Amino acid sequence: MKPHRTALIASLVLAGGTALTGLAPAAQAQTFDPCSAANHGRLRYTTGSAAHVVFAISSSFDSNHVVVTECAKQGNAWKRVSVTTGRAGTGAFARPGAKREGDGATPTGSFTLTEAFGLGNPGTKLKYRTLRSSGDCWGATPGKSHYNEYYSDPCRSTDEDLSAIAQRGPYHQAVVINYNRPNAKPGLGSAIFFHVGGVTPTGGCVSIAESRLRAVMRTLVPNDRMIMGPRSALFRS
Repeated sequence: MKPHRTALIASLVLAGGTALTGLAPAAQAQTFDPCSAANHGRLRYTTGSAAHVVFAISSSFDSNHVVVTECAKQGNAWKRVSVTTGRAGTGAFARPGAKREGDGATPTGSFTLTEAFGLGNPGTKLKYRTLRSSGDCWGATPGKSHYNEYYSDPCRSTDEDLSAIAQRGPYHQAVVINYNRPNAKPGLGSAIFFHVGGVTPTGGCVSIAESRLRAVMRTLVPNDRMIMGPRSALFRS
């Protein structure tokens, strides 16, 4: 790590008590604090009743590199808790309302977080489902039953086999991002998760390193939020 970068990270940690990890792919965004911007009324989206908000921010609609920042509510203000880098979909970010099934894009907007799944609860207060070695599925086929929701059965080939994907790594841990759910509209996109990864693009989800995801999950409670998309779409200048 270059000396000036070491000094910058050290100064940020001393100033705000913030853990900054793995920022090389999106170093241009490391000085932007979405928690502070939200405090100053610049956020375009609601935080609802969230006690924690996780921001996944890219530089543009064409970029799938994101800076993932966790903010915690303290009184009437948001305080930055942690920052890391991650990846979004192969199709980068869809403009609001433009997300469609199979486009590889990550939806832009503010979405509640109410449940999670994986190989074992890391300590989250979200509703948690421990996956089995087989038989855990997520509907991703427009017009079929269980579209954009969990079901237990032999998985259709056009749906997501959560059990198998967990064995490969990405779903060791995952938080369900409530895009197009409940009451999913067929074809607008499904299976949008906050999961393990952070190195390569996803199919439309947001991913970060497993150790960082587990740490974030331990702070989450039902109706916390993920707010994600390009900085210009999420914040006023």
